[in-house]
Amino acid sequence: MKAKKSLALFLVSCLVLCAFFCLGVAAADAAETANEGISTFALVSIIIGGVVLVLVTVLCIVKRQKLAESLRAYKRELKNVTWFSWKNVWRSTVFVIVAIVVVAAVIGLLDYAFFQGQYLLVDLLGGK
Repeated sequence: MKAKKSLALFLVSCLVLCAFFCLGVAAADAAETANEGISTFALVSIIIGGVVLVLVTVLCIVKRQKLAESLRAYKRELKNVTWFSWKNVWRSTVFVIVAIVVVAAVIGLLDYAFFQGQYLLVDLLGGK
């Protein structure tokens, strides 16, 4: 159980780090387009991300035995998983792609119909 907690802590820390890094980069890009230099939000995000990175690294070094044990346990569990055959995976993938294309086409057609209907309604009501 403790190994699962350490792995969960590691994964959550990595997620937080990625979120702060992405926010920092996005804020830095926004500030760069405004030619103001780096914004305070970007600087704080990058600093917090750096601190989280250091903490995760230290935690991984300190808890490396438990982390290695939990990774080995997950690897053993993955060997026990019954995987689908390539034929089933291929069929499912094709079905998902076709379903996405059909839904996108329906949404696109509805969007086009509503857009044209809006123009017709505006023309009938004497708008510009």
